[in-house]
Amino acid sequence: MNYKEKLEKLGVSVPNILLPNKSVDYSKYAVLACDQYAAQPEYWQKVKEYVGDAPSALNMILPEAWLLAGDKDYDKRAHTMERYLSDGTLEDIGEAMIFNRRDTPDGTRRGLIAAFDLEQYDYNPGSDKLIKVTEMTDITRVIPRVAIRKKAALELPHVLMLIVDKENKLMSMLDEKYESLEKVYDFELMEGGGHLSGAKVESPELLQKVADILDELFVENGGTFSFAMGDGNHSFATAKCYWEELKKTLSPEEQKNHPARWCLAEIINLYDPAMPYECMNRLLSGVSDREAALKKMGLDLNALPSLQELQPILDKWLESHPEASIEYIHDADTCERLGKEPGCIAFTYREFDRDSVYEMIKKNSVFVRKSFAMGHPYEKRYYLEARKIVK
Repeated sequence: MNYKEKLEKLGVSVPNILLPNKSVDYSKYAVLACDQYAAQPEYWQKVKEYVGDAPSALNMILPEAWLLAGDKDYDKRAHTMERYLSDGTLEDIGEAMIFNRRDTPDGTRRGLIAAFDLEQYDYNPGSDKLIKVTEMTDITRVIPRVAIRKKAALELPHVLMLIVDKENKLMSMLDEKYESLEKVYDFELMEGGGHLSGAKVESPELLQKVADILDELFVENGGTFSFAMGDGNHSFATAKCYWEELKKTLSPEEQKNHPARWCLAEIINLYDPAMPYECMNRLLSGVSDREAALKKMGLDLNALPSLQELQPILDKWLESHPEASIEYIHDADTCERLGKEPGCIAFTYREFDRDSVYEMIKKNSVFVRKSFAMGHPYEKRYYLEARKIVK
């Protein structure tokens, strides 16, 4: 079986990727995932000032901090995408995956950019699809993103897709080939994001090796899943919702090859030692009486139940307190600091076992939404690669 057939069987393919042309300052172009620092708009203001008038992914995405502040100018982002396509800011590097290395305070982690078949994914738990969801999806967080995607000519992914590869077969093989590959970027990410370098994986011989290893891992892991969602589940769910709407307007033949059927993401190893895993923390705001709220929920901040037990308690309380809201904060120290503000309560956790992710996948079950974070906020994926999602 050739690599295209084998990859298709696993729900993955080799994409046509767009990158900024060589005259673009990559350090100003690449920006952090939009769902980061939602409760800290000052971070995004600093990024805006640094970018200035330079070409940047910032001009094509909508940070959640700005969305929460009322920015819903989707047309402006869509027009920027069209302009970057027409004026040569973005260039097609051809059909290829990209193997990257990212140096962070936790070490050098490896990733492989590929496209994933949305027909092999369902954000509802317990499905028989090859791409497994790991957390509950909050559909209310998907709706505004679908509105953006409907207008967009491009997708810029911050999704991290997990493989279970305890022996690190895939990334080790690519590491051995790295020096012989064509390099496509090598630069410092803004705001402490680390150093990022990447190379094209395009030869049939190397792509065949990638496909063979992914197939081998599929068999080793029981033949029930090929990938599992890491970071970016809501973005992937957005792509899925948009595709389900769009495909109703397409013929069966058009559905097979339409670019919106696929979503770009970065494959990483669940067991990459340079990728720390942490519990996601909860911040309630708009709470009129902290002590009364905690008493009503039956919670003691010094003896919290498991996160899987806590979330339903918070959800139930929020149903009867529409004036309050919840945010999900990656860094426990930041969450605790914000929790000291008037009308706020922080619920923080310090440990997370990555083996529990694999166990949940094997059971075809899910964590409550926003259960775990991969890496510190500044280590999240930056928007860089792009792909056309329109004909």
